[in-house]
Amino acid sequence: MSQLGALRAWAVTLALLWMGLAQAAKVLPPGSDGAALYHNYCSVCHGDKGNGQSRATGSLSTIPRDFTSAESRRDLSLERIAAVVKHGRPGTAMVAWKSQLSDKDIERVSEYVHARFVLGQAQATSTQSAISGTRAHGGREADAVSTPARVDMTAGLPNGLKGNARRGGVFYLANCATCHGARGDGAGPRAYFINPKPRNFIEPASRDRFNRVALYYAVSEGRLASEMPAWKQVSTPQQMADVAEYVFQTFIIGKPVAAAAR
Repeated sequence: MSQLGALRAWAVTLALLWMGLAQAAKVLPPGSDGAALYHNYCSVCHGDKGNGQSRATGSLSTIPRDFTSAESRRDLSLERIAAVVKHGRPGTAMVAWKSQLSDKDIERVSEYVHARFVLGQAQATSTQSAISGTRAHGGREADAVSTPARVDMTAGLPNGLKGNARRGGVFYLANCATCHGARGDGAGPRAYFINPKPRNFIEPASRDRFNRVALYYAVSEGRLASEMPAWKQVSTPQQMADVAEYVFQTFIIGKPVAAAAR
């Protein structure tokens, strides 16, 4: 890969991480405790132990803060933590959460970080229903409820767009297959580490529900509380139309686009 290609890949990875974090910020109900807030919004970068070691570390331009270090104990006051959570930190992957979290939630998560990691104080076990299993990261319980009895599978793409399945296949294999799998079965190489699991496009529930319109908006808007980002931030409408068309033809109706792999 050329230096420019590597730089672009890094930029896209970082952008997707940011979007995934921003999407996750809308999950917990008001009044959630600091431990639940940290687990859902912060641990993906700073790690479950607050030491800056997580699955995202290698994708970030700067190493996340290790709250347990001697430097953090010396430099990080409760007020400084709250300010960074609220306003972010320019030049790093730390985004401003003020548009996603209430002042009270920022106060709660800052107090948790300061007490649990910076000062090393033991914390009472938080409510597990808020931070464990699929409830912590969303889930698919709402799918059955929200699925209409009938979906018009002949509907075209929105806004008059026409998708090119061959181009969409190239995009899919480069950007989507790591999670959703080359076969669309939700069993990509990253799927093991993701909760909830990536969408399985070839199962009956998906084939009954996802027409071109639904696929386009799923790609465009992402999915709250999952690692499915809003691709509208980094892709053109035509690219999203292309990949939606590819997924529809190849997985939903099962009409493989052989040339896509080439």
